[in-house]
Amino acid sequence: MLLESLGVRSNQLIVHTALSSFGHIDGGARALCEALVSTVGDNGTVVMPAFTYAETLTPVSGSTRKPPAFHPEMRVSAEIGVTAETFRHLPAVLRSNHPTHSFAAWGKQAREMLSTQRDNNPFGPLKKLNVLQGYVLLLGTTLQSATAVHLAEERLDLPYLSRRTATRINAAGYDERVVLEKMPGCSVAFSKLEERLDPSKIRSQPLARGVARKIPVRYLVTLATALLESDPRAFICEQSECASCAAKREAFGNTANSAVG
Repeated sequence: MLLESLGVRSNQLIVHTALSSFGHIDGGARALCEALVSTVGDNGTVVMPAFTYAETLTPVSGSTRKPPAFHPEMRVSAEIGVTAETFRHLPAVLRSNHPTHSFAAWGKQAREMLSTQRDNNPFGPLKKLNVLQGYVLLLGTTLQSATAVHLAEERLDLPYLSRRTATRINAAGYDERVVLEKMPGCSVAFSKLEERLDPSKIRSQPLARGVARKIPVRYLVTLATALLESDPRAFICEQSECASCAAKREAFGNTANSAVG
C-alpha cells in the first residue's frame, strides 16, 4: 500500500532504504525487496547501490592494509544496508563489476543501465536513470544517502573528484589492479539540499520511524548543481574526523595555489 501510494508503478528507480524506519515487517528485508519489484512491475526498474568501497578501496598512502579483491559475490558494505545486500540475491537481479561502486538492478532497463558503468564512469547507471527521467526513492533515509547527487559534482568537475585504485578478480580468476577515475567522497553535507527542496516536486508518505520520499533524479541533480555553482565547497562536511572532507579542502587549496602560480 505504501509503495502504491508513492506511485512507483512502471518507474525507473534508484532505491535507498533504512529497514529500521519501517518498524516491524513480516519477512524483513526480503519482503520489502519483493514488494518493490512486484509494485514497480515489468515496465519498471529497481536499482540499488551494492557498494563495497569500505572494504575494497585502496587506502591513501601511509596505510599498510591490503584490501580484498572485489568479486561479484562479495557482500555489500554494511553501511549501505541489509536491504541492498538482500536485494542482490533476488532472482533476475544483476550486479555490475565495478570494484568499489557496483550497482544491483532488476527490471526492464536493468541490463542497459548497468552496461553504462565503467571504471572511469562509476555513476553511469545513474546518468542513464537521469536520461530516463527516473526517481530517487528514499525509504526512511535522508539525502545523505542520495548517490545521484554525486552527478552534480561530476557535472561541474570539482577538483576533489579523485583517482584511486582497487583490485578485482578478473574473468580468468586472477587479481587485477584497477585505476578508478572521478571517485567521490563524503556525502554527509548533501543534507544542505533539504531546505531547498520544493515539496510540490516530491511524493512522500510517513513511515513508522521516518518518511518515504520519491524525488525526480533530474530535479535533485539540478538543485545540487545550482548549489555547487554558488558554493563549490558546499558538500564539505563539518566533521573534524572526516578524512574525505579534509582531502576535499586540500584539493581546493591546491587549486588556489595553482591559480596563483
